[in-house]
Amino acid sequence: MKRLLAVLAAILTLHSDVASSESGYHEAVFKSVRRADRECSIFLRDGTCGKDDCSVRCRGLVTRFWNDSVGVPAVTIDRFYKPAHDDYEYYDLTEQCVGEVVAAVPCTDVCGRAESTVQCYNDQYGKLDKKKPKFVPFTKLQHRRILRECAAMLGISRERLYLFRKNGVEYYQDAKCLLRCFMLREGLYTDEDGPHFKRMSLQCEGNYNDGAYRSKAKSCISNLQNQYLDRCSLAYRIADECVNGEVAVKNIFVGAVVQLSPPDLTDLLPGLPTLPPIKLPTLPTFTLFPAQPTTARPAITLFPPLFPTTTAAPQTPTTSRPAITLFPPLFPTQPTTTTTPQSLIPQQSTLFPPLPTLFPPTSVPPTGSFTLLPPLPTLFPPVGR
Repeated sequence: MKRLLAVLAAILTLHSDVASSESGYHEAVFKSVRRADRECSIFLRDGTCGKDDCSVRCRGLVTRFWNDSVGVPAVTIDRFYKPAHDDYEYYDLTEQCVGEVVAAVPCTDVCGRAESTVQCYNDQYGKLDKKKPKFVPFTKLQHRRILRECAAMLGISRERLYLFRKNGVEYYQDAKCLLRCFMLREGLYTDEDGPHFKRMSLQCEGNYNDGAYRSKAKSCISNLQNQYLDRCSLAYRIADECVNGEVAVKNIFVGAVVQLSPPDLTDLLPGLPTLPPIKLPTLPTFTLFPAQPTTARPAITLFPPLFPTTTAAPQTPTTSRPAITLFPPLFPTQPTTTTTPQSLIPQQSTLFPPLPTLFPPTSVPPTGSFTLLPPLPTLFPPVGR
């Protein structure tokens, strides 16, 4: 009987967790600390992590506030704690405690560091709520799975996703509808109420306690809802204009689109192995016509000169010489008292005698007219009047 009551209690507890987890929000998952610890007790039953107690680390992995590569709890752990109203130093005291743990516990001891850092929150941050389920952020793998399901339901191919990635989501109506489906499936948005700020903040590791930010975002959403936009355009503009700050769900969507779309050829080039450069052998230089030796050769005269060249006479002292007349003057000059210089070159005889005159000169009478030709006879006599 006691065993039956224990089973019924476990079923009622599980049902209360599921009922209060707002399971109607599609793929959204809500878990309490109590439920996470119960799951971890099953996983670690055989002591998977060895002798150390890794239950707290397992709780952080299940509810996704712990990452071994970071080594400290994420800010989303505060969703399980409720600080006191009159405590204004809880945050600083918690950060100081975590810093001391990081300095003392090595990063290789992931279970010990998770245990000690979470204990800082238990001691300084506030009261731990183990019963109320909280939203569990999605992983990158889950983002891709949900986006793939939405693309299949809307009939969007991978090639279409490549266009969204290359040109931008804002230029395609079906891309806006894909974003709306993505937010609906993850429980981050509804057409009636708009975005859920706390879940979006948890998903993006933002701070949803800022009242000024939420007030500004609500005013932006109300303004867009009054413009009577279609559902896809309204969901896109809310994600792009109203919750585009620290709660950047659009960035998560675009990242999933990039991972699911076919890769571009330019993206594959940096990942290709670098081939070593090919070194060609150095060939000797080849000259078609070898250079002739630059030695002076004697000049070859093919034809003798028509006119023999005269050898320049040696220079003599500049003494006055008598003038030499090569040709006699046309008009003889009167003899002077000076002596006629003796010609060195004798007067040559005329090689060609004067040509005979073909036409003897005609004598022109002193008076009267001269008629070269006699008058021609009149062919046509004058006609009488």
